[in-house]
Amino acid sequence: MTNPIQVSKYQYDLDKHIQVKKKEMIELGSRYGLTDRRTVKCSQQLDHLLNRLAN
Repeated sequence: MTNPIQVSKYQYDLDKHIQVKKKEMIELGSRYGLTDRRTVKCSQQLDHLLNRLAN
């Protein structure tokens, strides 16, 4: 059985990582445009994090 404290720390770490990735994506999109490969790659990484959060 999973320790609730560990789950909470995992959730907190994942939430923080998502916040950082969102900020990075916004900055990339503003600087290079929404279709630039760097922005798209960051968006895909954010999608992956959000999928982990949902599961």
